[in-house]
Amino acid sequence: MKKLILFVIPFLVLCSCGRSASKAETIPEEFTSEIVITDNGRQFEGVIKLDKTAWEYEFTAPESIKGMNVKYENDTLTTTLEGLSFSDKSDTLPESSPMLLIVNALEMCRSGKGITAVKEGKKVTDKGVVAGADFTVTFEESTPVSMEIGGEIAVTFGNEKKPAE
Repeated sequence: MKKLILFVIPFLVLCSCGRSASKAETIPEEFTSEIVITDNGRQFEGVIKLDKTAWEYEFTAPESIKGMNVKYENDTLTTTLEGLSFSDKSDTLPESSPMLLIVNALEMCRSGKGITAVKEGKKVTDKGVVAGADFTVTFEESTPVSMEIGGEIAVTFGNEKKPAE
């Protein structure tokens, strides 16, 4: 029995090396990053911004939505394309809307509520559940680099832009 315990304890210690519980990473009050969203095989590219009170997407690809701007502020989603604008309350949209899922997951990371964080080397992965779907957001040096929601939505962040001071 002692031999078994002496074998199991070092094994458990070795298995836990490199991974540890950590404080959830967060998104700063102002944040801008290039973004690539893959949703069920469709790919969208653009820039995502947070300016203290509002999230905003500006799409650069595909061509069919290039220039489309989607702003989420005060529980209202406003979409603008080529001078046309449409606003609606977020609760009228399906809770599976990728834009809302992404923003709501990032907001959970910002607040730390409902988040479990795991540190592995220089990476911290925040995990949670948004609209019934499991999600992970991976951070490197406090900057989000990737997100996965419900096995169907993948997001890559890149070239974070710092706000002008």
